[in-house]
Amino acid sequence: MSAVLILPENTKGRDFVIGDIHGAFDMLEKALAAAQFDATRDRLISIGDLIDRGPESRRCAELLRQPWFFAVRGNHEDMFLDIVRADGTFDENKAAWNIRNGMGWIFDETPEMLSALRAEIARMPLALEIPTDRGTVGFVHAEVPAGLDWETFKNKLAAGDEGVTEKALWGRDRIQAGDTSGVAGIDRLFFGHTPQAGGPQRLGNCYYIDTGAVFRLLKGDADFFLTLSDIRADSAIIPGPGAREKVITQTPPKPKKFGAY
Repeated sequence: MSAVLILPENTKGRDFVIGDIHGAFDMLEKALAAAQFDATRDRLISIGDLIDRGPESRRCAELLRQPWFFAVRGNHEDMFLDIVRADGTFDENKAAWNIRNGMGWIFDETPEMLSALRAEIARMPLALEIPTDRGTVGFVHAEVPAGLDWETFKNKLAAGDEGVTEKALWGRDRIQAGDTSGVAGIDRLFFGHTPQAGGPQRLGNCYYIDTGAVFRLLKGDADFFLTLSDIRADSAIIPGPGAREKVITQTPPKPKKFGAY
């Protein structure tokens, strides 16, 4: 696994980012249809937690095989790697404990399938970066630790820094503190991990777009939904309430020079 994946600018189509899916494959399909997603031109970036809780974890993980789909590792993928071995067998005690986190689905899969999924998940990067005509956009599952600029964060991930890796997968300090200081050295960052009721939240140049799709799916909770956004969308229209599948495709005119979001 490369800790940081840098994709080239998409000059043929659009790049979308999706909040935590957690096995809600049907909701994803509806959101992509609403956005008129074109797999021959567009790309979809996931901020992690493809699996667990929802009914279609395997189908969501299999998206990693699609040439138009890219994802950073979430804490639920990290738990999967800790529990499932390379041969597709798994630690049954750990798996049973993690049923509370929605991992019961692995008991219904064959070792061959789990082995193949593990190989795909093991290749997921911890951070992803894309240049655009509005500046550089980054993607991390949980957070960039306070005080770290983007370049230092990437370097620490690449060096295997355990503390920074832990924050990238599990951290909630920024969102819980309402920290608006942002991250230097990057123009816009998308995060998931911490469900936001009512709509995505912006803190500085950080956008938290896990809007709890699976809670809408499993519990019918109207405060939660799935957020799919064009990564270049005008920042003013990303936060806010939405319907079952929130699709944000509006983008501003291309500026001659990148300005603040």
